[in-house]
Amino acid sequence: MNDKALIPLTAEHSSILRKCRSAYCKAVETKFDCTAILHNLDDSDSFGGNASNAVLAPELRYYKNLRGGVKVSVWKDDLTRHKVDAVVNAANEHLNHGGGLALALSVAGGPMIQHYSDQIIKAQGIVPAGTAVVTPPGNLPCKRIIHAVGPCLSPNPSQREVDNAVPVLRDTIRNILQTVEREKFSSVAIPALSSGLFHFPRNLCADIIVNTIQQYDEYNAFKGRNVEINLVNNDEPTVKEMERACIQFLGMPTITGSYSGAVKGGNQSMPSSSGNSLQLGNITLHLKKGHIEEEQKVDVIVNTIARTFNLYMGEISKAIVGKAGRQIQDELRRNIKNVGTDHNVYKTKGYKLNCAAVFHTICPSWAEPGAAKILYRVMFECLCDAVFAYKSIAFPAIGTGNLGFPKHDVAQIMMDAVENFAKQNPSKNLEIYFVVYPKDNEMMRAFENKLNSMKGGTKFSELSNDMMKSSAVVTKAPTRNETPTLEISCVSNEAVREAKAWTMNMLYPRHGTITVTNNFVIYLGQKDHETLRSLQTMFGVYIALFFRNGHGGVSITGESTSVSCAALEVESMLCQAQKDFAKDEESDLLYSVVRWQCKDVVLPSEISAVLEKAYLARNKEIELHECNIKVNLKDMFSIDNFGNKSSVERRRLFMNYNPINLPNNSFYVRTPVERKDYFEMERKAKASGLNIIRVEKIENTALQQIFELNSKRVKDKPKTLYQCVSAQFCDLICRVGFQKDFAPPAEQKYGSGIYFSSKLDSALKLWRNGLKEEYIYIIQAQVLTGNSAAGSPDFILPPVIGRDPLDRYDSVTGLSDIHVIFSGQQALPEYLIICEKKSSSV
Repeated sequence: MNDKALIPLTAEHSSILRKCRSAYCKAVETKFDCTAILHNLDDSDSFGGNASNAVLAPELRYYKNLRGGVKVSVWKDDLTRHKVDAVVNAANEHLNHGGGLALALSVAGGPMIQHYSDQIIKAQGIVPAGTAVVTPPGNLPCKRIIHAVGPCLSPNPSQREVDNAVPVLRDTIRNILQTVEREKFSSVAIPALSSGLFHFPRNLCADIIVNTIQQYDEYNAFKGRNVEINLVNNDEPTVKEMERACIQFLGMPTITGSYSGAVKGGNQSMPSSSGNSLQLGNITLHLKKGHIEEEQKVDVIVNTIARTFNLYMGEISKAIVGKAGRQIQDELRRNIKNVGTDHNVYKTKGYKLNCAAVFHTICPSWAEPGAAKILYRVMFECLCDAVFAYKSIAFPAIGTGNLGFPKHDVAQIMMDAVENFAKQNPSKNLEIYFVVYPKDNEMMRAFENKLNSMKGGTKFSELSNDMMKSSAVVTKAPTRNETPTLEISCVSNEAVREAKAWTMNMLYPRHGTITVTNNFVIYLGQKDHETLRSLQTMFGVYIALFFRNGHGGVSITGESTSVSCAALEVESMLCQAQKDFAKDEESDLLYSVVRWQCKDVVLPSEISAVLEKAYLARNKEIELHECNIKVNLKDMFSIDNFGNKSSVERRRLFMNYNPINLPNNSFYVRTPVERKDYFEMERKAKASGLNIIRVEKIENTALQQIFELNSKRVKDKPKTLYQCVSAQFCDLICRVGFQKDFAPPAEQKYGSGIYFSSKLDSALKLWRNGLKEEYIYIIQAQVLTGNSAAGSPDFILPPVIGRDPLDRYDSVTGLSDIHVIFSGQQALPEYLIICEKKSSSV
C-alpha cells in the first residue's frame, strides 16, 4: 500500500509548479521513486502564454468540418508540445525570440531556432509585420516553424491604432495559410497572434483569425486538400474567445463518435452486471471478457504493434487486420511516412471493424528500462486523444503477450492511468472498456482485484443497474475554488517524507538562492549547457556551475519564484544525466558477466543487457528495434523482417552467475530484513545516537561475481565497512555498485576515491552533508582494502609500491577507521540501513 503526503499549495507555489510540472514530477520520480499528482491546479497563468513545461493533457474545446475539407479545432494546450506539421510562432520583425511565446518555443526547440532566425535577418533584413517566414523546428515535435509577425500596438491602444492594425493581422493570418498551402503541410497550430505582448484586443484577434480562415476555405484556397487548423492557446480567457469566435463564424461544432450514441438506446454491448463497472467522475470504466476485434461496438479500439509496423505480427494485431482488411495496414504505413517513427500512438480508420478508429500503440518489452512508465504514457495519450473526438474506447490487456509484462503490473498501470485521467478531466465524458481474452482468467482476476480496491479506496462510486441503463450519472467535479494540492505517493514512507522535505526546500529558496549539489553535473553535455543558458534568459536568473573538493553542482540566484522554477528544471536535467549514466553502467556490468550472441556475432553491451534482463524477467520473446529482429528467448533463435532465422546463445562468463532464482526476476534485489536479524546493527546504531527504521538486504549477482574475482587478486580478507549516501543514490548503488561521485565525503583528505568508514559514528562525521536529509542512509559493504598506504589529497590512484608503475597499493587509509579504494569492483553492497536522527550531538 502506498504512503501519501498532501501539500496545500499557495498561489506562488501553484504558479511555480504550473510552469515546471514536468520537471518537478521527473525529479521526484528519479530522486525518491515517488509519484507526484497536482490537484485543482488551474493553468490560466502559465509562463509566457504557451511556455509551460508541464505535461498537460491537451484539451479539445471545439471541432468543425468545413465544406472545403478544412478541419478547424480549438485546443487548450502547450504549443511547445502540440504535435502538428507546422507551429506558428508569434515573432517580432527582428526574429529576436526573447519573450512570451517566442521565447518558450525557442527554449523548447533549442538554440538552433534563434540561429536559423538570425540567418534570415542577415540575408534579407527585418521581416515586416503582416508576413511570415519558415525555419526548421529544432527539437520541437513538428516539421517546421512559421514565424509570423503580427501588428504590435501600444499597451493601451486607441481605437484608431486598433483599426489600423486590423488589416495587418488579417494579412498575417492569410500569409500563414498561404505558407501552409505552399509547403503542403497537412496540419498547423496557430496561437492568438499579437494578443499577448503586442497588446492587440483578445476578442477582436479571435474574430479576425477565425473569419480569415473561413474566407480562405470558402475561396477553396487549399484546393480540396484535407488540412487541420488547430487554434492552440493555454490560457483560459483566450481559449474561450477562440471557441466563441468559431461558434459565431463557423457554427456549432461537428458531432463525432456515432457508435457510442447507442448507449442510451441500449444497443451497445455492456457488461452483464455492475460489479465489473466503476464510475470515476464522468468517466465510466467497464471490465469484460471477449475478443476486442469482434465484440466491442465502440468508437475506438486500441491495438499493440511492433516497431516494424507490421500488423501481421502479434495475436491481437493479426486479428484486427484480419477483420479490418489490408487498407488499415496501408493507411498505417502512410501515416508513418508522414509523421515519422518516433511516436507511441498512430491512428487509422476502423474500416471493416465495428469502430470509427484504431489507435495503434507501441510499447517496449518489460525488460527494457522505463517500460512501465511508457505503458502508462501510452494509456494516458490514448485516453486524451479519445476524449476529444469520441465517446468510447476499448483496450486489450496491453503488453501481456510477447512483451512480457506481468499481468498484475499491467492491471495496476492501466487502472492507475484511467483513475488519474478521470481526476484530471472531471468534466469529460468517456466510456472505457478493458477487454480480456476469454481464456485469460489470471488477467481477469488481476483487473478485478484492482477494480475492487479502487471501489473501496476512492471517492468514486460503483455503477448501479439503473446507472448502467442511463449512463448519465455525474459526480461532483472539483470547483475552481478548491485549494490546489500536491499529492506525493510511494510504497516507502521514508521516501515520501524525503520528497516532501525536498519539495519545500525547492519552493522556499533562502535569500533568493538555491544550490543543487549533484556530481552528475560533470556528465552534462553541450545541449545541456545551451539549455542552462536559455533558462537564465527565460527566468531572469544567474546560473553558475561548480566542482570543487570532489563536490559538484549548480547555483541559481535571482528572484525567489524564478529561482525555484530554474532549480526544478536543473534538477530534472541532472536526473536525466543520472538515468543515462545508470543505463550505461548497468549495460557494462551485465556485459562483464554474460554475453549474448546472435549467429556467432557478439552483440553490443547495451543490446546484450536488454536481452539478459528480458531473459531474467522470463519473457518468451522480445523485439530488438535497433537490430530489426525478434528474439525467441524460449527456443533461442532470432527472426528478422524477412523471416530469416538465426541461432541465439547466452554465454555466461562466470559459472556462479545465476540470478534466475531471485524473487523479482532481475539480477539484483532488495529485501526487508526482520528486526530479530539485525540486533547487532541496532546496537551499533544506538551507540552512535541513531535509531534504525528499516534494514534491507542487497543481493546483486553480477556485482558478486566481479567482487569475487577481485578477491582472488587482493590478498587480505574483505572488511565490513560503511558509507553514508543520499536517498537519491541508494538504489543506484544497489544496481551498479559504488562510484566516487555517488557519495563524496565532506572533505577528500586522502585522495579522490571511494570512501568508507569502519565505524558508524565516524561515517556520520565523514559525510556531514548527509545529515541534511530527513533520514540517514548507510550502506554496509564488504570492501577489499588489501595492502594499504597513507592517503593524500593528491591521489587519484593508489600510490606505487616500488618502481613498477603498474604495481600499486590496493587502497589508502586516513587515521585508523577511514579507507579509500579507487575501483568500485573492490566493494560489494550488503545492506541498506535507514536510520532516524535521534541524538542532538550527531
